[in-house]
Amino acid sequence: MSKSFNLLDHLEFVRLRLLRAIAAYAASAALGFWFAPFAIDALMVNEAGLSNLVFLSPTEALRARIKLALAMGLLLGLPFILYQVWALFVPAMDRRTRRVTLFLIPAVYLLFVAGVAFCLVAVLPLAVRFLLGFGGEQLHQEISVANYLSFVIGFTLPFGVIFELPVVVIAFTKLGILRPEALARQRKYAIFGIFVAAAVFTPPDVVSQVMLAAPIVVLYECSIILARLVEPKRAEADEVELEGGV
Repeated sequence: MSKSFNLLDHLEFVRLRLLRAIAAYAASAALGFWFAPFAIDALMVNEAGLSNLVFLSPTEALRARIKLALAMGLLLGLPFILYQVWALFVPAMDRRTRRVTLFLIPAVYLLFVAGVAFCLVAVLPLAVRFLLGFGGEQLHQEISVANYLSFVIGFTLPFGVIFELPVVVIAFTKLGILRPEALARQRKYAIFGIFVAAAVFTPPDVVSQVMLAAPIVVLYECSIILARLVEPKRAEADEVELEGGV
């Protein structure tokens, strides 16, 4: 009977955490829906030659606004969502793992925002200018708002995800799963994998792929440096724990 109660308690705990994460995302998306018109204006890369967007069906403007609101909801609500996901695994963590992973939550969010911001400020205008240049003088652009926002979201979110590389490397190094020497030895394979991933996550053009892959290669090199800085601290902590156990 006690095992049944424990299982029910655990399921209730999981349900509450998931509901809180969903509620946070819904509230953030609702806020994003309200700010969506301002965001669309900000995303217009006028200096790259992008003219006014159009919508091709009565529902397209609404669908595009909802799509942007959902993306903004992820960006705004991510800290609370990450905390709820982390809390799901707390009962299975020891104190050291709990401390390391909790410390990484702010870093995960800040790097995600940094990746998105880097794309919007430094990469998106270049990509739009380059791609619109293929139209030449013969073609007149009439880009629908849904297509443009799909391009922007699909272009920027991968930057946020890939910018998490240093956090993943630091976490695995602190937990003893990765070693910086192994990262350095596998550098050429990692660079190849980065370019393959960039080809998968970005729109099908070489410029977008290179613009995503190049900063990730830099992040990979920075991750090796950070792993080397973190590893001695992990080793010293293990020695202290061993001495304490003796």
